Amino acid sequence: MLDKYLSFVASNWLTAVFTLIVVMIILNYSTALLEEQLSLIGKKLKIPTSVRGATFDAMSSSLPELLTSLAWLIILKEKWLEVGIWTIWGSAIFNILIIPALVLMFYTGQKIKLSTRWVKRDSIFYILAILIFIVGLYFWQLLYMAWALIFLYMVYVIYLYLQSRQHRQDNFEKVNQDYNSVKDKKVNFLILLISLILIYVGVEASIVAANFIWEKLHISILIVSLVLLASLTSIPDTLLSIKSSKKWDIDAWLSNAVGSNIFDICIWLGLPLLIGILFLWLSPKVNFYDNVGVFIFLLISTIAYFFLMHKKTLSKKDSWILFGLYFLFVVYLIFIAYFK
Repeated sequence: MLDKYLSFVASNWLTAVFTLIVVMIILNYSTALLEEQLSLIGKKLKIPTSVRGATFDAMSSSLPELLTSLAWLIILKEKWLEVGIWTIWGSAIFNILIIPALVLMFYTGQKIKLSTRWVKRDSIFYILAILIFIVGLYFWQLLYMAWALIFLYMVYVIYLYLQSRQHRQDNFEKVNQDYNSVKDKKVNFLILLISLILIYVGVEASIVAANFIWEKLHISILIVSLVLLASLTSIPDTLLSIKSSKKWDIDAWLSNAVGSNIFDICIWLGLPLLIGILFLWLSPKVNFYDNVGVFIFLLISTIAYFFLMHKKTLSKKDSWILFGLYFLFVVYLIFIAYFK
């Protein structure tokens, strides 16, 4: 049924463009439902918003990317890793530059005050994930790299659990006040499931529609993977972060951006890679040196992001720094795709 629908999406220009417009509306509505239920779950579990953003928000909004990655693994086989790397790096750079920039633009206040405690927490795990991936790819130890990435994410989740316990002890009254405000409300798991299905179908449809348009316009596969596909798969993260920011849920939207990257690198990449090697007996290949430029931009974007986060106070002017870095990234990709 889904295959027939996706085939219809890519049948002509009209259906492709119309699909992109409708999908944006559906994704906006479904992420609103998702954010409402996730916020309720966070208060019921008595966890800080930074932990909720890094786990429930990040995992839910990244679910379409994980399902798409598993589908690509079966379809592309050995070529999956190359496309997967491009998409995941493009998504990581988009998440860490464009999502905070857009949220700053949509934020109703003049300035945002930050707590750097969770910034340091997420930065350590994020940098570790990047280093594991780069080292594993350089020495071509893909199996060990996949195990290491999945193990790192398990350690990350355990650390967040311990941090949540400490949060309950340090903020006993506030935590119980939030819990009492929602204790009579029930989490609607049907709405949660429907919103996730809508997000998945919406992302899949948008990718198929966009692919049809890009092929007709003869856009480079490098641009498609690192910019266009990466941006489309990050739409749920973006919308979820913007909706959290409008509720002044600052820790949730910022930790969602970085938490999504940690989830994407460790699970989005690690799990399909593990399945491909152990169960499908694949030997994926990718040239490390072809990706050096993207690695450098990834590190630059990471440094810029965490430098801004350690300012403790952000304003709308800071968003232009992030937009500017992403613009340079796109210019670099256009150069190597068409002029190198």
